[in-house]
Amino acid sequence: MRYALVGYGISNKQLCKLLRKMGYDVFVSEARMLTDEEKVELESFGAAYEEGRNSELILKADRIVVSPSVKPNHPIISIATEKVVTDLDVVFSILRPKCIIGVTGTNGKTTTCNMLTHALRKLYKKVDCLGNVGNPVAKLIEEDIEYLVLELSSFQLFWAKKIPLDIGAILNISPNHLDWHPDFEHYYRSKIKLFDFSNVRVYNAQDPLLVSLAREYKNTVGFNCVKANREEMILELSGKKYHFYNSYLYTSQNLWNLSATLEILRVLGFKSEDSLQFLEDFKPPKHRMQFVGEINGISFYDDSKSTSAAATIAALENFDSKRVVLILTGRGKNEDYTKLTEVILMKAKAVVMFGEMVNLLAKTLISRQIDVRIVQNMEEAVQEAFEIADSGDVVLLSPAGSSFDLYRNYEERGEHFEIVVKSMLGG
Repeated sequence: MRYALVGYGISNKQLCKLLRKMGYDVFVSEARMLTDEEKVELESFGAAYEEGRNSELILKADRIVVSPSVKPNHPIISIATEKVVTDLDVVFSILRPKCIIGVTGTNGKTTTCNMLTHALRKLYKKVDCLGNVGNPVAKLIEEDIEYLVLELSSFQLFWAKKIPLDIGAILNISPNHLDWHPDFEHYYRSKIKLFDFSNVRVYNAQDPLLVSLAREYKNTVGFNCVKANREEMILELSGKKYHFYNSYLYTSQNLWNLSATLEILRVLGFKSEDSLQFLEDFKPPKHRMQFVGEINGISFYDDSKSTSAAATIAALENFDSKRVVLILTGRGKNEDYTKLTEVILMKAKAVVMFGEMVNLLAKTLISRQIDVRIVQNMEEAVQEAFEIADSGDVVLLSPAGSSFDLYRNYEERGEHFEIVVKSMLGG
């Protein structure tokens, strides 16, 4: 069998190595120019390749493995969709762990997957977290695990043919990635494919769209958000109250992530009190409502991972009205910003903007009499926000757009924010 790998990113690099080790012919087609290191790597694998284009040589393969970034309207791929698979399809045809848990959603995927992995490890299970978290699923072949936690994006789900999931969880669905998907229906239909692959289906019972879509399936389990008393550090689950002291998880977003994690663990047969105990020392990944520091009573939060309107709305809900100086920046995803504008009007004292987001939202926000300050870069944004804020206020980087106008990724953007804040702190 001959494989064509379209795109040579993290997942296909690991897959190429695996397939060549197994003796398959591999042809790599990369639209960008490959680095010298990548060429040396491919030659060491014994894989043929092309760079700077995706040619019809792809069509000579028996199976075409696409990187998640490849769009549905790709001129070559779109005429051979019957051959198209993902690295997930290939790897699971070779090896399948005892239990596979797939997680998707517009927001909260990575945190929920990490939380679930953390708890399962504390429960003495052999577990790893792979997929959209940046760890390619082909690594599975080299590991001895019982439980696989698999983060899945809408891109992966769109292209996938069959993923053998024991449990599939959808955390929420709101418009996102409409620069990749042609419309919102295409996006949520890609997400709901997770349920087509799952034996047990877990979903957010307070998401109206998910509730409607879940009616089409059997073996569904809905979850609601746990009730929380932040002052007394108490969670209420199914009428029972538990002391829970992990302050990181008392944000509005993480209470939802925690609720999903507890429901998945319950389906697996673990008691909520045990699961909570093993999550007391869990810390969410960086750049997600991360407290950076305080200057003159003004708190600074890095929420660079919020790359959509819905994510920024969720971030703003953590704070009192008119106590937030919001920093918006980044590249839009063809979203409707009407609801975000309404929440900003209610929650934000002012908005500081730079990057491509200025052209998308500045005029709209100004027309609603929102105090908007346009700056040129992160240093100016943090300084301007600090000058606007008063003691007791929050400066929140929650961009509502991807980072690709000015940064390589959201991590680099968040790190830049933290560096600027910490330089003001003198460290």
